[in-house]
Amino acid sequence: MTATVIAHITDTHLGQRLAGGGAMAGDKMRYVADPGAHKAHLRRILDDIARKGITDVVFGGDIGTDAAVPAFFDAMHDHGFTPLIVLGNHDSHASVAPYCEADGVAGKLCSSTDVGGWRRITLDSSDNLIGEAQLAWLAGALEGARRAVIFVHHPILEMGTPIDHSGAALRDRAALQSLLSGATCEVTVFCGHYHMIDERCEANIRQFVTPAVSYQVVKHADEIRLDTGTFGYRIIEFDCAEIRTQVVLMSDPAGPHDFAGRAGSGT
Repeated sequence: MTATVIAHITDTHLGQRLAGGGAMAGDKMRYVADPGAHKAHLRRILDDIARKGITDVVFGGDIGTDAAVPAFFDAMHDHGFTPLIVLGNHDSHASVAPYCEADGVAGKLCSSTDVGGWRRITLDSSDNLIGEAQLAWLAGALEGARRAVIFVHHPILEMGTPIDHSGAALRDRAALQSLLSGATCEVTVFCGHYHMIDERCEANIRQFVTPAVSYQVVKHADEIRLDTGTFGYRIIEFDCAEIRTQVVLMSDPAGPHDFAGRAGSGT
């Protein structure tokens, strides 16, 4: 069987420039409006994906401002991509849903399809919750699957980083993890939200966190530290037997690479 190759990109934050040196505002990072913010990063990444001949793109959430949504999809279509969309905590369902063909469950944008011997599932955590209705739907979507690959914005497995302990975690991740660990299939999760690279495994769940298109959060630090000069995406290749993945990182020489932010909740 021919392998399926996917580019996983996440957290573009188009039109959102960091404010206050990375300070938090309630449950989200504080931003100010800047129509040009992170557009060059997205363009470089899409150019690279197209140059590699990859045609299947999954977007992991946090497009940016509502005003930037049309430009995001224009950039995708200009490169010949029709992305599978996952909603993040900075996304508005009303703004993004018209561009998507995914099914809906209780106002959530989610989908399930069989691809390359895997059950490919997308989940909506845009309100920082999966929710009871979507959890029930997921239980049904996993029935009969031998292997499942799940795309969701928030990480499911706990990570020992400042951002994970700041209140940014998925609020019902314990319920989601319990459901997945009780499944009879192998589960691989691809997510974003934390703006860093990470890989971990617990029971039957493998989790990969993909770097952000916009900026990174330093994983090994005593406080939340931001790296605004690095951006990237993940290439995923899977067939009926296994998943292989690699991260592609790029550098923005114009930006400072490391500065401290103030802890709060959300990214």
